[in-house]
Amino acid sequence: MSIIEINNLEFGYTKERVLKNVNFRLDEGQIVAIHGANGSGKSTFLKLLLGELNPQKGEIKLFNQEIKKINNFQQIGYVPQVQNFNGITFPITTLEIVVLGLYRQFGLVKIPRKQHIEKAKEILIEMRMEQYLDVPYNQLSGGFKQRTMIARAMINKPDVLILDEPTAGVDQKSKENFLKLIAETNRKKSTTILIVTHEMDFVKEYLDLDACYKMEEGVLIQC
Repeated sequence: MSIIEINNLEFGYTKERVLKNVNFRLDEGQIVAIHGANGSGKSTFLKLLLGELNPQKGEIKLFNQEIKKINNFQQIGYVPQVQNFNGITFPITTLEIVVLGLYRQFGLVKIPRKQHIEKAKEILIEMRMEQYLDVPYNQLSGGFKQRTMIARAMINKPDVLILDEPTAGVDQKSKENFLKLIAETNRKKSTTILIVTHEMDFVKEYLDLDACYKMEEGVLIQC
């Protein structure tokens, strides 16, 4: 089954195209990686996949439906770069951050119930973070912040996990542990995974990729 299918996609913020005739396919259960330099078009590509931007030409299909027909993006788990969350300074625990992934299920009063808290605990235990449940998020290392955001993305049991530069901003050991965890998630849960990275060689050491692509000046080329 096709999870993501992109045909002849083009996009530009001005008359100049940022993405040029992009074609891409990600099937159920696969692990696929995209790499490229800063400014190559990777971030724009992700924004289009997440529905933050609209295609100017071509089409994007998610789960065999045109993206504009999809109202609920909970089937997609998105994990942004760790540094995007380094600015969290207000007091919130690891458990509370993960529980917020279920915000849409809280009901009218928008307060988590016991089942939401238990579900968050379960996913954090799966991520081997049981000893950090009550630790303030801003006191975690980069590697554990990363795991927390994966737990938050996985709590809704998404069909596909999209990871934006997951090895950036964390130490070597955390990178290794993270990629082993991703491989295990794919193997045990059959979660489809798309990784956008600038460290392709490192990623390939730990993940058995089904395909890899390079984004170069808005053109996506299969490795």
